[in-house]
Amino acid sequence: MEETAEAIANLTRERWEANADYWVKVIREGRDRYRTELTDAAMLDAIGPCKGLRVLDAGCGEGYLARTLASMGADVVGVDACQGLIDAAGELAGGADAGPGSLSFTRAGVDALPAEDDGFDLVVCNHLFSHLQDPSRAIAEFGRVLRSGGRLVSLTLHPCFYVQDSERGATGSVPAAQYFASRGVDQRFLVDGLESPSMITSWLRPLEFYSGTLRDNGFVIADLREPHPTPEQLRDDPWWREGFPTALFLLLVAERR
Repeated sequence: MEETAEAIANLTRERWEANADYWVKVIREGRDRYRTELTDAAMLDAIGPCKGLRVLDAGCGEGYLARTLASMGADVVGVDACQGLIDAAGELAGGADAGPGSLSFTRAGVDALPAEDDGFDLVVCNHLFSHLQDPSRAIAEFGRVLRSGGRLVSLTLHPCFYVQDSERGATGSVPAAQYFASRGVDQRFLVDGLESPSMITSWLRPLEFYSGTLRDNGFVIADLREPHPTPEQLRDDPWWREGFPTALFLLLVAERR
């Protein structure tokens, strides 16, 4: 099992390296409307004021959320296992939007963080858990590096409803035999007409996995949200009517006891 998990992790890293330039383009050109019109605002609302907080952006990608939090006054450390994305993040780390907080990036897996115990006030995971075959070790690491009373804010694909091609209007129920196990959805990203060079696997686990794993690592769930478009967005924009056929996202806020 350990060898299989390592093989999956290695394959995931290879695929993300192949997709790194693609994602830098998508993010920096504002092409992902799910983020720019929905989930980014949901994350920032759940995070709230962060001036003076020490923040870990776990799975930071090319660093846009880390830069935003630093611009709000947080001291942010971004980590990602993909060297191409970390390199891209580092290119803008000293940009005009980095202050008044601080900003640094390092290549690291979230299941073995290069950070001290109790060193952070906040951990943010923006679209991370669906790219981990088993988030258990990452959640344990978040519990280790967060101080007592610190928070974890995580946005991921909704495990109850997400299916292959949901972003393209696909719907369908998830049979119990699949829902209560770890299930992977293999597909290429397709954002604003741009298809990713490499396939990626989106991993989903049942809600009880998250609640139990968080509990076992010293967390209590403080909030659960399901970011969704407004009635006006659905009424006025056919893109949202097709691209949001069911609940796609789950946002959890957990506090370290």
